[in-house]
Amino acid sequence: MRILIAEDQQITRLVLNTHLTGWGHQVIEASDGQEALDLISAENAEIDMLITDWGMPRLDGLELAQRVRELSADSKYIYIILLTNHTEPEDRIQGFAKGGVDDYIVKPFEVAELKQRIGVGNRLIMAERNLRLYSQSLERVVRRQTEAIRQTQGEIISRLFSALESRDQETGDHVRRIGFISARLGYYLGWEEREIDDIQAAAPLHDVGKIGILDSILRKPGPLTPDEFKIIQTHTVIGAHILADSQNPVIRMAETIALRHHENWDGTGYPDGLAGDEIPVEARVVAVADVYDALMTDRIYRRGLTEEKVLEIIRQERGKKFDPTIVDLFLRNIDEIRQGYQAMEREQSFDNLPYSISANLQVK
Repeated sequence: MRILIAEDQQITRLVLNTHLTGWGHQVIEASDGQEALDLISAENAEIDMLITDWGMPRLDGLELAQRVRELSADSKYIYIILLTNHTEPEDRIQGFAKGGVDDYIVKPFEVAELKQRIGVGNRLIMAERNLRLYSQSLERVVRRQTEAIRQTQGEIISRLFSALESRDQETGDHVRRIGFISARLGYYLGWEEREIDDIQAAAPLHDVGKIGILDSILRKPGPLTPDEFKIIQTHTVIGAHILADSQNPVIRMAETIALRHHENWDGTGYPDGLAGDEIPVEARVVAVADVYDALMTDRIYRRGLTEEKVLEIIRQERGKKFDPTIVDLFLRNIDEIRQGYQAMEREQSFDNLPYSISANLQVK
């Protein structure tokens, strides 16, 4: 082991060093608590055990132990033995409770006792190291399994909106872009990585209910009659029905989005006329992403609009159709959204997008 001795008495350091090196340990010495703390701060990954006197100048043993615990909270554990002349039980309790020490040796110490306590410490250190290695290995296994599950989810969802492509004039690129833009907006809203990944996968299914709409209405080149428009509106309920009753969080989010992405902030949307925060935030996000991309896309009944015109429409619909906060975030970050959007188009990478893009959503 690599052991640090913090002791202001030179003779005690010499005795400890002699025995510890004789038992095969590597020893570093510090003449007070502050020097020991500086060494640990610089070499934290290399120190296995700290043997420290209680009473030292600049930084006593208890304070040193407390600071070491703070430093090593997120790294490997440092085993701490406190040397002291204090023999009262309340003193030992204070050392364990306040200082976070692992063991106690009363001075003057017996060499045999010191050796046994060092041995106990070494066994605990090895157990802690093995547990840490096991935890890291388990985390890697869990990450691989989670990624495999997400890839499976992504494939299933991809096949669902491929089915939608066969019914609607919307392209696969369009629905994938909706996922990309929605994930961006989730990032700007401060969502957790899991939520960002979920909406990237779920958003492309927003119009899956159009599978249940007649071709004569869905592909009609001219304006819809009022009755036909009412039929088109049912795609929200149809989509939610298709996706209902899943235990998968992505599909549950997709169900909510399918049902609510045509609800308007001012309550004039469908199917239920929800308003404001009554509308789930994921649906409010997809509503902005969908309109931005859809209005720039050529359809059988119209030509796509310029981005300038589309952004003007989104500004006009702020507080009407759209959540004002989401519109503001969208417009504030439109340059980054456009860059990512265009980069993927240039690379023709929509068919190969990773399931998770949250790791790449860093603001430049």
